[in-house]
Amino acid sequence: MYTQEITRKHRSAILLLIDRSASMQEIVCMGKHNVSKAEAVTIIASAILTELIDRCHRIEGLRNYYDVAVIGYGNDTVEMLLGEEDFISIERLARRECTSHRISYEVELPNGESRIVEHNTSLWFEPKAEGNTPMYEALLKVLTLVERWCLHEQNRDSFPPIVVNITDGEMSDCNPSELLDISTIIRRQATNDGNTLLLNIHIEPSVKTKALIFPTKEELQGASAATRLFAEASSVMPELFNQDIIRLKGEGYKPPFIGMGYNANILELLSIINIGSRSGPLLQ
Repeated sequence: MYTQEITRKHRSAILLLIDRSASMQEIVCMGKHNVSKAEAVTIIASAILTELIDRCHRIEGLRNYYDVAVIGYGNDTVEMLLGEEDFISIERLARRECTSHRISYEVELPNGESRIVEHNTSLWFEPKAEGNTPMYEALLKVLTLVERWCLHEQNRDSFPPIVVNITDGEMSDCNPSELLDISTIIRRQATNDGNTLLLNIHIEPSVKTKALIFPTKEELQGASAATRLFAEASSVMPELFNQDIIRLKGEGYKPPFIGMGYNANILELLSIINIGSRSGPLLQ
């Protein structure tokens, strides 16, 4: 299980699920930049999509290795953020143009003075942060997409989909039991190579709560109810990812690892998604 190489015949599916509720307006530090959580997550998601395109380039042209989708949820709305109601192939995504997004930040000069520097980055969709957090409705949309993808004859032998849910708040449209139920159903959607992998990432920085990145069961002992909920809703990572996870966490940790991040900062968020999106042994 979880051994199918990614080829043009056996593509992989990656779905990013992004909280766009009002709490994502909070400012966080992203390198030298002070940006909203909504901006930070949009920049990171856009960078991941661009990297996936780059991975598919070969001398003879672009190879169609991935189907991708991005779902945003907030303000009682669930949106497909790449302009499609289904997964979109990397080949079709690569034909589109990104929008340019300008970030301003202050730097200190050698003489002690400071000045404002502007930096342009490319975005595949615009940041947004408003309203409540309809996470359950968004997960229902995820279920529809991954179920259909897994049942498609072309994908039956492919590496299963990877879903990454990025949020900083509590869901507004379901209780914990309902969240666990829909998460379980999503994880049961499968190809012949394994079940769908669901990663949940909470990006609320807190000095009071220890960050957890791909935690083990031992690390979850004594954790808060919210942390345990995210862990229970998430997949156990296949052996394929263990070495990358150990490199991220450090030596001394032993699998199995749970596909979640809690209290993750922006750099940790990027690392988690990078590991999650390496969805197969090799690109062939």
